[in-house]
Amino acid sequence: MLAAEEPDSDWESRLGKAPPIYSREINYWIFSAAIEILRNRPEIGLLYVHTTDYPMHMWPPEATESQEHLSQLDIMLAQMAAAAPDAAILLTADHGMNFKSRCWDLEKALKERDAPIRIAISAERDKYVKHHRGMGGTVWVYLRAPEDEGRVTAALRQLEGVELVLTRSQAAQEFNLMPSRIGDLVVLGDRDTVFGDLETAVEVLPKSYRSHGAPAELDIPLVVHNAPAAPSSDYFKHNLDLARWLFTV
Repeated sequence: MLAAEEPDSDWESRLGKAPPIYSREINYWIFSAAIEILRNRPEIGLLYVHTTDYPMHMWPPEATESQEHLSQLDIMLAQMAAAAPDAAILLTADHGMNFKSRCWDLEKALKERDAPIRIAISAERDKYVKHHRGMGGTVWVYLRAPEDEGRVTAALRQLEGVELVLTRSQAAQEFNLMPSRIGDLVVLGDRDTVFGDLETAVEVLPKSYRSHGAPAELDIPLVVHNAPAAPSSDYFKHNLDLARWLFTV
């Protein structure tokens, strides 16, 4: 395994020092490593390349920075195909991206509405806070007691920007989630809304803020190149279907 965030000295001697994780260039570096492997390690039958979505958080698709980033990735994908002309190349994403205008801190908002909870955890919360400040369009809500479900649900549905409030079982069935890893309630925002930890109950976000996690970000690309044995396009409905097909090959 090669992590562009913490590469070993051998890879940096071949490709140069890895750029910062908060950059477009980190994606070029990891693609260069993939091309190097395809050219020199033909015994490797499966190569998984994971890029950062930092550029997509920072710039919309039409921005010059985004166009340059996508153009360079197109060039490097062509180099990958040339390096291993017999290889299938599968491309997908884990989510879309949109501008967001408001964020709710559900712990504070619900306490103000006499419907306190134990904790609310943004599903997008991770250590890369510069991307999205740990805020996203899905949040796990853990109740203080089972009998609070009705009161908390009613309060949540009154908040502007809350699109769906689902029980654990409903969310697990609807989105193929593991019940043990989500909250008592699962709350999803509309296209403009995210959830996270704030100083106040609600915050108006800057016009440049972009994030994901809501139903509005469910549409993603699925690209299958140079794979004549692949199933028809009807087979691929979710990004995990790419791996599901590979597992059966």
